[in-house]
Amino acid sequence: MKRLIFLLISINLVFSAVAQVKQEVIASAGGYNKSADNTISISWTLGETIVPTYVSQDGSLILTHGFQQKLIITSIEENIEVPVTVTVYPNPTSELLNIKFEAPVDKLIHVQIMDAQGRIVKNDRIEVSVLQKTINLQDLSPGVYFMRLVKGTLINVYKIVKL
Repeated sequence: MKRLIFLLISINLVFSAVAQVKQEVIASAGGYNKSADNTISISWTLGETIVPTYVSQDGSLILTHGFQQKLIITSIEENIEVPVTVTVYPNPTSELLNIKFEAPVDKLIHVQIMDAQGRIVKNDRIEVSVLQKTINLQDLSPGVYFMRLVKGTLINVYKIVKL
């Protein structure tokens, strides 16, 4: 009986060793550290496991084993713009709307006032080095509007109530 159990365990270990798949990782970050006395070590990787993929000649059949994940390739865009705190007042307003920045504007900002249907009813600009801008809303009828501030790839939208 002991021989049978030993034989089954041995066969299981052999098949397990043969079934191992080599895995590789595309890593975006990782590291390896040891304690001062070399008794503890840790290594880590942040990334995605690579598994082989086979594609038929006409491209109609894709065979992937292991993880069934769709391969997505994206470009990385460096976004170095820093958001700035903006105060919009008074809201609601009857005539003038003030836009105040925490720091001087470092890049041209486009201002768009849109009605509830999304139509642009007023355009303006805020030039570089400005701390505060006043927009005259006297020509707009009372209602709810949205003000969009566009600075490069950063966009802020504010709800404005015109009395």
